[in-house]
Amino acid sequence: MITKLNENLSSITSIGVGGKCKAILFPENEEEFINLLKDFNGKEKYKIVGNGTNLLFSDNFHDYYVICTKKIKKKMSKRKNCVTFSSSTTLFDAYQFCLKNHLSGFEKLATIPGNIGGSLASGASCFKKSIYDDLEKIQVFYDDKIFWIDKNKMDYGYHFSSFLKNDLSKPFVILNAKFCLKEENPCKIQNEYLSCSIKRKTNQPIGRSFGCVFKNQNNQSTGMLVENCGLKGIKKRDAIISEKHGNFIINSNHANFEDIKYLIDLIETTIKEKYDILLEKDVEIVE
Repeated sequence: MITKLNENLSSITSIGVGGKCKAILFPENEEEFINLLKDFNGKEKYKIVGNGTNLLFSDNFHDYYVICTKKIKKKMSKRKNCVTFSSSTTLFDAYQFCLKNHLSGFEKLATIPGNIGGSLASGASCFKKSIYDDLEKIQVFYDDKIFWIDKNKMDYGYHFSSFLKNDLSKPFVILNAKFCLKEENPCKIQNEYLSCSIKRKTNQPIGRSFGCVFKNQNNQSTGMLVENCGLKGIKKRDAIISEKHGNFIINSNHANFEDIKYLIDLIETTIKEKYDILLEKDVEIVE
């Protein structure tokens, strides 16, 4: 296991912002991960971070440990039309595995820069496809036990799941997930992925960001609402509301927590005043 004692949390988040914590721990296999969870269980506060794509940590000191799953060796297996992925498996790796096995289900999701665990926790979706659509069950660690939970016993929805409510003492931690998929021609699977990938590259900006900051509201594009309010291009030091897509905030250099938070609050307040719409954040703010 890799332990970093004096590392800023900005190093493990896509927006590149965040102060220090007690330590950032990088288990390198599932056994190390589970042993660490057992050691900490009820004794130490900790937060699990995957690819860090929807997290905004404050620049303050965070009095707990952060366990980053990026370096855990991914596991992928198949039985008939069902696949099982470890939480550390990226959505792109899951897509490639499914493509080789002629199984459809991850070609749209593969355009999201996250992993299985984080995507299930956040209820990730894109192009009208949710990570939960083909899910059968999730294996979790909780209260020193490892067990499976069927999808029909979970609380989830559009960019939401009950895993987001986890506390720092005894969280539910996702270890593995099983999906049941449909057989499909690999050329069709690949073409669908390429089509979605091109749409993302065409419509979304390049740079350090969360992806979308807010959820869309009742099929209304939040990006379009931001554009209609004239907020695109507004800066706070090195933070900027993207001129390409209004629902993106970019860290162009050395933006800090206050810079990013200022723009998030500005969007929220402006949309509320103009449209009487209370936006829901797609980003977890950890102060």
